[in-house]
Order: sequence, then C-alpha cells, then structure tokens
Amino acid sequence: MNNYLFPVITYENTLPFYVKGVGGLENQEHIIRPNGYHDFQWLHCVKGKGKLIINNKEFFIPRNSGFFMYPGVPHQYFAVEEPWETHWVVFGGYGVVPLLNALGFSQYNVFRLNDIRPLDNLINDIYILSQSKNLLSGYRCSAKLYNLLIELKVQTQESLDTANVSRYNKLRPVLDYIDNNYMNNPTMDELASLINVSPQYFCRIFNNVLGIRPFTYLNLIKLRNAKELLIKHPEMQIKEVASKVGYNDVSYFCAVFKKHEGVTPMEFKINSAFHIT
Repeated sequence: MNNYLFPVITYENTLPFYVKGVGGLENQEHIIRPNGYHDFQWLHCVKGKGKLIINNKEFFIPRNSGFFMYPGVPHQYFAVEEPWETHWVVFGGYGVVPLLNALGFSQYNVFRLNDIRPLDNLINDIYILSQSKNLLSGYRCSAKLYNLLIELKVQTQESLDTANVSRYNKLRPVLDYIDNNYMNNPTMDELASLINVSPQYFCRIFNNVLGIRPFTYLNLIKLRNAKELLIKHPEMQIKEVASKVGYNDVSYFCAVFKKHEGVTPMEFKINSAFHIT
C-alpha cells in the first residue's frame, strides 16, 4: 500500500467508532507534530524500522510493532532503516474513549505484536470499504475499527502478559473444580489446596487474574447454572432451583440473583419463557 484516503463523513459521526483516514506509505516520511494530531491514531510497521519520539522518550518501531496515540499528544517519528513501510488509521467516535479505558490503553502506547497480519488485514479491509459507494460501508468500517482495537488488545495481552497467562493456567484446576462442585459450596481452604497455596495467596492471585474474588466467581457460576435451570425446567420452583445450585436460603438466592441480573429469578423465568419450545 502506498496511498491514503480520508472518507467523506456523513452519518458516520453518529456511530460509536468511525474512520476518519486510512492508508500507508512504502517509505514513511519524517513527521513532526509539536501539538499532536487532532484524531486518535494507530500506526504499525510492516517493513524496515522507525523511531518514535514522545515526551523526550525514544522508541524503535520495527516490523511487528506499532504505536497508538490520543489526540493532542506532541510527537515525531521518522525512518532509521529504510524503506520504513507503515500502515495507519485515524479515527473518532463517542465510544472510543470508554473502550480504550476498558482496554487499559494510555494516552500513548508502543506495542510489540505477535503477528501483524490480522491488524494489517483489518486496515486493508477498512481501506477498501472506505472507497466503496455502498451506503452501508460506514457501518462496516465501524465494525472493522472496533475489531482492530480488540485485536490490538488481544495481541498485546498475549505478548506482554505471559505472567498473567501462567497464573491463569495455574488456576485452571480450581476453575474446573468450581464448575463441577459449585453446588457443594467449596471453601477457600478447599480451593487453595487444589494448587497447594495458602488461602490468602490464592485469593490474591485469583483477583489479580480474573479481577474478582473467588467467592464472587463462585456466585457467578451458580447464577449461570440457575438461569439454565429456570429456562430448561420452568416447572421447578424457585426454592428448588436455589437448592440445586447451592443456596440454602431462597431469599439470599433471590437477592444475589437480582443484584447481578437486574431482575428476580421469577422475572427472569417469565421473560425467558418464549425461548422454551
């Protein structure tokens, strides 16, 4: 790719994500932006090597790496090994900041990627769609842009968070045990013993990996199975469903269910009745 385009924006700016520009250069020119760029941007390298300077910090950008940046962040970038081929997309939308916050992105990020091809394919798709006269192409570009940001998170999580993956794998026996024994209300001591750690350390790594406490996770597994019972067996009483998933107190079961689902078990059963054949 050695071209770029900036789509005419009509209805697209009402979407949560929309493309404002997309393209690539076979030999990226020197860019200096003392006031930053006016849109969100992602750029990655497919050949050669470049350098990004931001906040007086220098980052090399070789193949299988790239950078993401918020609007208004001063920066410059240039080739250090030519040809430095780059592909990029700039974008906006009211959904961008909430998604970036959820993904844990900062004002700027430099990423090393496992495989550039999925991201490159998405940018190529966006480029082709942006040339289309089809009325729906803006919606399709919006979907591709969302996929690109999610793929970026997946790739960086895989490459940068190997320690977390290792901890998750360590927890697998516990998660499998909870899946099979949730109705028996396993204790923290019981779960911790499965991986030969103390209950305190177990709770800490569980929360670090999954972002919730083991007790909360146990409740979520119970509720998942309770919802399946409510739909598959509408003849069952709420008290019976509660007992089958490990709640001896039906009032507590109903309170936990409503806290997480926003409706009572009975309301869930009634609302889901049309799914029953």
